[in-house]
Amino acid sequence: MANELIANLFSLESAGEILFLEETGHSLADKVLRKIQDGSYSWVDIVDEFNTCLDYLAGKYNLPDLEHTEDVSTNSNVGYIPMPANFQKNLWYCKSLTHNRVIDIKDSVINLYRHYTVLDQSGPVQGVSVKGNALHYQRIPGTAEVLRLIYYRYPTRLRSRYDKPVCLPPHMVEPLLVNYACREIYGEIEDGIEGKQVNTDRYGKKFAEAEVELDRLVGPPRHAPIDLPDEMAWDAYV
Repeated sequence: MANELIANLFSLESAGEILFLEETGHSLADKVLRKIQDGSYSWVDIVDEFNTCLDYLAGKYNLPDLEHTEDVSTNSNVGYIPMPANFQKNLWYCKSLTHNRVIDIKDSVINLYRHYTVLDQSGPVQGVSVKGNALHYQRIPGTAEVLRLIYYRYPTRLRSRYDKPVCLPPHMVEPLLVNYACREIYGEIEDGIEGKQVNTDRYGKKFAEAEVELDRLVGPPRHAPIDLPDEMAWDAYV
């Protein structure tokens, strides 16, 4: 009985911690409003700053929760297709599901093209590259080839007061979003003040410290694994 009670208390404590950390955009906005004490700002204004902060962080860091897998099909008429609408950056893995092999990703379309003396010839996809919002590939399959892509998508925007910023580590949500919003809003409030902008600098320093911690947590960029040569021909036994 005692052990069950301890286990239940631990579960309740853990659940309470999760509920506290996974705050909504509205509850986070309330914290900002209490800090700035300026009635000309509403929670809608604050949530807009949160979304700007999420876009900034997603563009600067490879946030693990924004890593996304999507299957696309090639076009048999041209050597490119649109990237998925949620694509933001860093296509780091491509595999042909049709032919069960990893596709080489080139860092530019020019680098992709320079490997072929004649472009747009028929054949299975051998290499790909992203330019803008388009995925370019060579060769061009006569029938659609299915490619599995792994990349980083855009963060989900906070639109209602109940939405939660789920792409950040839970314990980093408040240090990042609240301090960013306070920095930006105090930048407006203190604009034109002679001397130091005390609150702008204060929350700017706190946000910078939170960014350092986020960078440490995220770690280095992801890269596709390097295939080792099959010198023993193990595939023959599969």
